[in-house]
Amino acid sequence: MSMEKMLAKYELEQWLYTEAQLLDDIDFDDWFNLMHSSLRYQMPVRVNKEGVERPDYSTDMFTFNDDIELLKLRVDRLKTDYAWAEIPPSRTRRFVSNVRIKEFVEGEKAAVNSYLLIYRSRSTDIHHDLISGERKDEFMFEDGKWKLSKRVFIVDQTTINTRNLAIFV
Repeated sequence: MSMEKMLAKYELEQWLYTEAQLLDDIDFDDWFNLMHSSLRYQMPVRVNKEGVERPDYSTDMFTFNDDIELLKLRVDRLKTDYAWAEIPPSRTRRFVSNVRIKEFVEGEKAAVNSYLLIYRSRSTDIHHDLISGERKDEFMFEDGKWKLSKRVFIVDQTTINTRNLAIFV
């Protein structure tokens, strides 16, 4: 691996770790500022198929399929008294691992895959959620910073055992 690619990997890993901390700290405004104006934020529906056929997720059905405007509405709603699914807010811990650079053009764009494990607990409930999957991210370099321009979260579970999905991946 070239020194340039190693530095890019480190920089983008740090971006992902910072993003995880902002979300775990419920700092949605600073998190939203990491997004590019052309953002596409998707979670395709997982499907069961016989054999080893891929992909084993839908390419035209999504749990969410947000652009930047819809994501802004979701963020703003969480700051109101009408986000009942998140009152009180979830306690989350995001674990980011297996970060791999798939494409890199210095000062322009990058494609990064990573694994994500989210631990989530709610109020005084003794039950917790574990949500795991792979993220396929695309970044654009703008104003001296990496901005997320596309995220596809491929959840591992076909049936997600959580009461709601009002958190961000």
